[in-house]
Amino acid sequence: MSCLYKIKSCENLTKTEEKLSQYIIENVNGIIYDSIQDIAAKTNTSPAAVIRFSKKLGYNGFSELKLDLAKDNTEEIPLFSEKICEKDSLKTIVKKSMLSDTSAVEQTYKLLRIETLNNAVHAMKRAKRIYLFGISSSGICCYDLAQKLSRVGYDVVFYNDFHMQLAATTYITKDDVALAVSYSGNTKEINVAMEHAKAQGATTISITQFIKSPLLKFSDLILYVPSQENDLRLGAVSSRNASLILTDLLYLGMITGELEECKKNLIASRSLVNKLRL
Repeated sequence: MSCLYKIKSCENLTKTEEKLSQYIIENVNGIIYDSIQDIAAKTNTSPAAVIRFSKKLGYNGFSELKLDLAKDNTEEIPLFSEKICEKDSLKTIVKKSMLSDTSAVEQTYKLLRIETLNNAVHAMKRAKRIYLFGISSSGICCYDLAQKLSRVGYDVVFYNDFHMQLAATTYITKDDVALAVSYSGNTKEINVAMEHAKAQGATTISITQFIKSPLLKFSDLILYVPSQENDLRLGAVSSRNASLILTDLLYLGMITGELEECKKNLIASRSLVNKLRL
C-alpha cells in the first residue's frame, strides 16, 4: 500500500500528527535516511510520537513505515477533486468522469497489499460458507461477487434485504467468512453484522476507505479503496468502481488453481439457464 496515500488520506490527526504528516510529505526523498530521533528533532515532537503516528498508519514501527515509503513513487499522488458542476457541458462531464475513473483505478492498485489479498483469497477458498454484506451501491458489488462465486460452486449467502441477510447471519460459524463492502465504514447495519461475525469466530474481511471507523475493529483483513468522494455525493461512482476491482480480484484469485473445476461448474450452470430459452 502507498505510504504517502495513507498519510494523505488519514483524518482526525492531532496537531503533533499533522506536523509529522506534513514533514513526511514534504521530505519524501530524505526521510528514509533519518532516524526516529532525527524526525523528532526536525518536527519538534518526540520519538514516542513518531512511533505512535507510524502505528496509527498501520505499521509496527517507524522502520516499517520507512520501508513502505521507500517503495513509493515520489511523484505527487493526486486525490481527485474535480466535481461535477451545474454549468458543465456533457463533454466536460465525460472528461471529468474519465479522470475520476482513471484515478480510482490507479489509486486502488497502489493501495493494494498482495499479502492481504492472498490471505483473503485463501480464507474464502477454505470457508464452508461466505457471507456478503453491502447496502446500496456496495450491495451491487456484493451481488456481482455472489453470482460469480455461486456459479463456480461456492456456498454464498447474500440478500438485498439486509434484515434477511442479518437473520441468515445468525448461523455464521468459525468455519465461515464474512466479507463487508462499505466505503464509509460507518454503516450501522454492516458493522452490526460484522461485529457478530467476528464474535462467532468467522474470518472477517472488509473493503473500505483508509479512515478510522468502527468497521476496522471488526475486520481481520482489510482491502482499501481510495478516499475520493465526499460524504455528500451525487452517486457512489468512484467507490463502486474501486470496490468492484477488489471483488473481481478476490474472485479471480479464488478460481486460480481450480480453473478446470470452475469451467465445469460454469458450463453446468449455463446449460441449466439455457433451458429457459427453449
